[in-house]
Amino acid sequence: MTADPPQASDPSRPPAVVPPPREERSGGGHGLPVGPPPAAAAPGPLPPHGGGHTPPPVLPPAVDPVEEESEEQPEPPAARPTWFGEPATPPAESSGPAAKPHRADHREWHGIVLVTGTDTEVGKTVATAAMAAAAQAAGLRVAVIKPGQTGIATGAPTDAEVVTRLAGPETVRTLAEYPEPLAPLAAAKVAGLPALALFDVVDAVRAEAEKHDLVLVEGAGGLLVPMGLRPSGEAWTFADLATTLGSGVIVVTRAGLGTLNHTALTLEALDRRGVPAKVILGAWPADPELVHWANLGELVPHLVGALPSGAGSMDPGVFRRSAPGWLTPALHGVLDNWRVWAEEAG
Repeated sequence: MTADPPQASDPSRPPAVVPPPREERSGGGHGLPVGPPPAAAAPGPLPPHGGGHTPPPVLPPAVDPVEEESEEQPEPPAARPTWFGEPATPPAESSGPAAKPHRADHREWHGIVLVTGTDTEVGKTVATAAMAAAAQAAGLRVAVIKPGQTGIATGAPTDAEVVTRLAGPETVRTLAEYPEPLAPLAAAKVAGLPALALFDVVDAVRAEAEKHDLVLVEGAGGLLVPMGLRPSGEAWTFADLATTLGSGVIVVTRAGLGTLNHTALTLEALDRRGVPAKVILGAWPADPELVHWANLGELVPHLVGALPSGAGSMDPGVFRRSAPGWLTPALHGVLDNWRVWAEEAG
């Protein structure tokens, strides 16, 4: 047996924008946890794209969450809630020729998937709608749950209404609504309404998971926003919901200045709790600047999607047809090469 030859580094990668991976590195360039090593980018620099914009960096192909896991790893226990591509129920045995299931791709996320953000107004709802649309286009039965909707008194469309209009999933549920645009627990106290009970939310989510292939649960604000109360009277957060359900989390983040710190903090908080997580850029600008390209280069190892700015204003039909192109195969999309995506985006 001969050893595999060492992979040559890509001489075309601009170090100032996308630093090459280092072996002994405990985190990303700004404290980001190290994701799976990206595949080598195609040789040659990107062609100039004119317009006076900063040219995009050379980026590696997209890496799916478990694409590089060893095949020798043991299968997880059947009783554990599913996330990385595990079917919601084991396939039935049959003596005849079995039809190939749609969900044979181990890279895809199924079961219960939570959606949080690095902050409020980062694009969680539109990203949730895009994930629902892409999954439905792939033939999955999809449910979307919003545990606590706040700001009803403002008259703005609710998150459930936005998701229904853009993606039209099979099931959309809101478990509690509060008038003021505050964190759910604070909004409940101000309005004198019952706070969300953690295990009521858990039961509702698991009930939908029994009837759907994918259940997307959208949070409120960031990961540690107080959502409701435990039976003990203590507040619980979206991170607590993730650990209780044993589910993976999609983190929606901004593309601009400050996003590396916010994303690193959120990913670190999830990693310390043993929660698998990946990242979606909630709104990629039409005219990206140097800071956007630099942030993209740092975030690529964690990315499973990037939505264009203004996606939420699209015609629903256009949105549903476009959504798979914004997401990688891990989220039932077709985006499989960030270098090609960068050329088109630029």
